[in-house]
Amino acid sequence: MRGPEVDAEQSVQDAILQLLDADDELDAAAREVVLSALADVVDETDSAAETDWSPTYLTDIAVTGFRGIGRTAKLELHPAPGLTVISGRNGSGKSSFAEAVELALTGTSYRWLGKQALWSEAWRNLHKPHPCSLRVGFAREGSGPVKVGVDWEVGAELADRKLWTQREGRECTPGLDSLGWTHPLELYRPVLTYEELGRLFDGGPSALYDALAKLLGLEVLSAVEKRLSENLKDAKSVRDAADSTRKRAIAALSDSADQRAEKLVKLLKKHVRPLDEIVAIVTGADQTAEDAVGALRALSAMEVPTPNDLESSATRLRGAVEEHHRHELDMVALASERVDLLHRALNFHSRVGDVDCPVCGEGWLDAGWAEQAQTAVLDGEATAAEYRAAAAELKSARAAADALMAQLQPAGALRGVDLPTLPTYNEAAERARVAPDDHVACADHLESVVLDALGAAEALRSEAAAALASREDAWGPVAAQVAAWVADEHRAQQLDVQYKATNAAKNWAIKQGKDFRNLRLEPIAAQARQIWSELRLESNVDLGDISLTGTATKRKAILGGSVDGEPTQALSVMSQGEQNAVALALFLPRATSVKSPFRFVVLDDPIQAMDPSKIDGFVRVLTDIARTHQIIVFSHDDRLASVIRETGIDARLIEVMRESGSKVRVRPNVDPARRLISDAFAMIQDDRLADEVKGRVAPNLFRMALESAAKQAHYARQSAAGKSRTAAEEQWQAAKTTRQCLALAVLGDGKADVTGWLEARRGRKNVLDIGNAGAHGRVGKLSKLDVRDLEEAVRDLLGSR
Repeated sequence: MRGPEVDAEQSVQDAILQLLDADDELDAAAREVVLSALADVVDETDSAAETDWSPTYLTDIAVTGFRGIGRTAKLELHPAPGLTVISGRNGSGKSSFAEAVELALTGTSYRWLGKQALWSEAWRNLHKPHPCSLRVGFAREGSGPVKVGVDWEVGAELADRKLWTQREGRECTPGLDSLGWTHPLELYRPVLTYEELGRLFDGGPSALYDALAKLLGLEVLSAVEKRLSENLKDAKSVRDAADSTRKRAIAALSDSADQRAEKLVKLLKKHVRPLDEIVAIVTGADQTAEDAVGALRALSAMEVPTPNDLESSATRLRGAVEEHHRHELDMVALASERVDLLHRALNFHSRVGDVDCPVCGEGWLDAGWAEQAQTAVLDGEATAAEYRAAAAELKSARAAADALMAQLQPAGALRGVDLPTLPTYNEAAERARVAPDDHVACADHLESVVLDALGAAEALRSEAAAALASREDAWGPVAAQVAAWVADEHRAQQLDVQYKATNAAKNWAIKQGKDFRNLRLEPIAAQARQIWSELRLESNVDLGDISLTGTATKRKAILGGSVDGEPTQALSVMSQGEQNAVALALFLPRATSVKSPFRFVVLDDPIQAMDPSKIDGFVRVLTDIARTHQIIVFSHDDRLASVIRETGIDARLIEVMRESGSKVRVRPNVDPARRLISDAFAMIQDDRLADEVKGRVAPNLFRMALESAAKQAHYARQSAAGKSRTAAEEQWQAAKTTRQCLALAVLGDGKADVTGWLEARRGRKNVLDIGNAGAHGRVGKLSKLDVRDLEEAVRDLLGSR
């Protein structure tokens, strides 16, 4: 790399400053940007608590009311280098111990990362949720015991925990800051779960890149690059926004038929764009377009009668016609009565001769005649008034109908605007305005011809409104886009200088960071290859160079390798178990660094996806690390403990058992054969159990104890001879009977005659016969001596390795 040589373990900030001092090509503005970003990052990541590098071991873990553990269960640990394997079936509560350490140290659990809802609902124990607490004990060289506690009040949420630290003989202090582990926990994380192993490669090369960068303590370098990227993004976003707005405006203008659009496109495509001239064009107006818009606006708002208006007018007109006709008849009737009166007067005259006229009152008028004459006058006057009113209403109703029809005025054509419904409307309006003289026919005309004209008018209004919207959208939005670009361009021009310096600073950091990352990675990669060589037993995949390349969204970790000597990307040809083994190989070197204060490593279920050969290699790796570190492995089955027993490795084996009500017990993990012997002793000595029942159950216990001891002896023999785990597994699977299992354990051949071994010591044949009796019926009454014979036979088998 350019500049001076940089130490692989040198702090990132010191390395950056050293590289800056040695680089004469970086201009002052870019240099200042790098220094500013570095200062911001260091201020943010610098912990107030000083780092304490004192070697530390785990002493104990106590859990109460948390996850799978109800009342307090305590796991005692040996605070010194060595291997401890804690076994327990799924649901036994063993992982609750591992999660307690992880939660106490890091505040979270990787197992539940991304499953916050489920975690938040199930983190308290179901059977005994209160009290809920965690206690993790540590032993620190030079400062004595330390206890880290986590407590939750009744009803508290997971995040509402109270975290505290207590040194021996001192009061509790909140949090972990007093321990000085903030930086070491980021750099040398001492807890690894199966979920973390499995997810290390799930996110692809970029996620692996991030995980390795974190393991290597490159957060400051990543943070500087991120800060520079953010600063660049801030400066660039304004320029990008302006350019993006300009491109959109050009595209919109190119689709516009307005004459101003063509000129604006030319101006916007210039390298130096005249903002004042552009603004002047944007704020102009096209009067021709405005005239057309005005006419369209008038058409779209054209007032015409409504169907209800027509219906009401037609009903009114018909009613007026009927009323007028009725009163005309009344008037005819009144005229007839007058004729009758005249006839009567003539008749009267013909009978009596010349007399005073009774109509003019110059004669004899009696009361009857007066009453009759008055009634006739009143009736006549009323009939006349009603007739005049009916005539006036008819005239008004017809005038109203004519007024409605008059509203349908013809519309003139608009220049440059195509309105296909316009002729149809004009024709319909013309027909509507030509109404019949007959009033009833006029009413029918309203409900048919005029109503049809209303449909044509509505179609024309809709078409005019659409054309108006199109005209208004044609220029207004385009002009608004250009105006928006003008505002963005003003801001962008002010930030262009800052963008240039930030871009140069970011490019410098990326170039320097690539070499520094891989320099920091190389020692870890070498150790990972060494560990993989132990774990890869019977795997055709070899691990090659490991490197980090790219940045931001193009960052990735590359794991080189080969299959049967042919180069390839290692991860692409690895099984899940092999990927987990590689994850372990990458994690363990950093977790067990001599610079880490944590001389313990907690692994939760790391062998879950491993085949037997990988487990053998894993045990060898752990055994080697356990010479300098306290290795604590939680396992959901007994395979790991079995391999340790079979190979004779010095390790502490612990078993976690769960009883009803989430009661968890911790006890030494004796081998299965000895556990079966204990069960047999307990059964024989149980006076409440009938001899018949004992006779049915005992053979199975004897047989399983013999086969378990034989299996352990067989695998130990094969391991000592350097044979592969797979081959030992195949031999064991081929042994179908207990006698064949014994032959395989004692003589190394399942088909060999084991009679000599059975007869060499009293009791061996007896226990085999008892074990075989399970397939042929019950045995007689058993005694403790029979179980003693079983115990001796198992001891002989395990000692034969």
